[in-house]
Amino acid sequence: MPISHSDQLFTLIKSLSKAEKKSFTVYAKRLQDGDKLKYIQLFDLMDKSKSLDDDFLINKLGRINKTNYSNLKRHLYKQILTSLRLVHINKYSEIEVRELIDFADILYTKGLVLQCLKILDKAKHAAQKCKNEFLELDIIEKIKTIESRNITRSGPDFVDYITNEASELGNTVFNSVKLSNLRLILHAYYIKNGHIKNKTDKEKLSRFFQSITSEINIKNLSYLENIYFYQSLVWYNYIMLDFHKCFENSLLWIELMKQNPILIDQDPDLFMRGYHYLLNSAYYIDAKKEYKLHNDDLTNFRQENYHKFTQNNQITSFLYVHLSRYNFHFLNKSYSGALEVIPNTLRRINKYKGKLDDHRIMVFYFKIAFTYLMTNHADKAIEYLHKIMTMEVGKLREDIQGYTRLMFLMAHYSHGNNDQMEYLIQNTKTYFNKMKETSKMQTLTLEFFNKLCHTAIFDRGLVFAKFKKELDVISKDYYEQKAFLYLDMKAWVEKEDGVR
Repeated sequence: MPISHSDQLFTLIKSLSKAEKKSFTVYAKRLQDGDKLKYIQLFDLMDKSKSLDDDFLINKLGRINKTNYSNLKRHLYKQILTSLRLVHINKYSEIEVRELIDFADILYTKGLVLQCLKILDKAKHAAQKCKNEFLELDIIEKIKTIESRNITRSGPDFVDYITNEASELGNTVFNSVKLSNLRLILHAYYIKNGHIKNKTDKEKLSRFFQSITSEINIKNLSYLENIYFYQSLVWYNYIMLDFHKCFENSLLWIELMKQNPILIDQDPDLFMRGYHYLLNSAYYIDAKKEYKLHNDDLTNFRQENYHKFTQNNQITSFLYVHLSRYNFHFLNKSYSGALEVIPNTLRRINKYKGKLDDHRIMVFYFKIAFTYLMTNHADKAIEYLHKIMTMEVGKLREDIQGYTRLMFLMAHYSHGNNDQMEYLIQNTKTYFNKMKETSKMQTLTLEFFNKLCHTAIFDRGLVFAKFKKELDVISKDYYEQKAFLYLDMKAWVEKEDGVR
């Protein structure tokens, strides 16, 4: 999509902090040419506008034609990014490394070969410091090109050194690419399919994972390789429902980053993401003590570093910290505590509207609905479940969509909508028939509600008792545990049976 599109430019301007806007204004006003100042006018107009209106902006700019308007937007977009690069260059080592590479390229075009090599050597050490093997290899390849075309008097020893270094880095980068590919493939698998559903899924995923990792020597991995490797192991074990191993590898991921504090500053999202999977794993294995300990660590990290977070870091911290709060209360059955989290969560969702993907919003609505359901606000639960069911997400996280339908039945039953239950059960059956595969818990729950609809109120205790026994049996099935992790059916049954 062309960067002259108004919505992209408008969104970029609205994302700027006060300091970034001030820096841009100072940067832009160095140019005093009248035509150039037009883009500053456009910036000020967009900054003050609450919504985007191209016709209004064109009129305010002196009725310029659409071609000039597009060119002006493109120029403004580029100047804002250039200004931001200058603002953030001292905050992010990788930006500084790339700038040094650019300087070296310019020096080389002027024939200043030795100066170029000196800058590249500085860039190489900076890349090593931030442990970016990709940038380091790019720098070494530039040095090799210069050495092959010029007499630099580096000597044969240097040639041996630089070529050996390139070979070692090449292997490291190759492994990193394979591991990052594996990490991404596993992530995509989970988004599409969720956890494994049967023995066939387990064996197929296991073979695939082994086919990739067997080609990699896991001894003496670089920092980046280790991070990718731990991430891949976390995703793999998470999908395979082995949450103890998932917990162990998440902890290794976090500890590795703690050994390199500068890298936490460079990529706090990666650090918080490690905590996210650590906490999810602790939640799934019912490790209450460990959950509290690591949840406090994540909360403290967010509080201590929030002042220097980018907006993307802030969004990531919101996602992981708020989800961890709900899970903490679900783990401890303190649903009234989860109820207190909801208003702030909704404010954040509204604040970051347009920057949160549907999957994240769906998960929050699911947590919110269950909180309302377990605190006797079934009507509010129905409201948020309906939001999920009307989201246009196709087959994205079909598993969550399925459990949403079950909770919809639970909420309507809790709310006393008995006259609607038969119709809702039939709709849910139709939905499940379209799904690739359903869990035993889903099938059993539909049968349970169907029996309730055809049982007199005073006899429903027997239906509940039978259902509880059946849930106890299937909860011991390895492949059914995910169903109880998504939806704590046992907790709801205990609540409703107690109320009844």
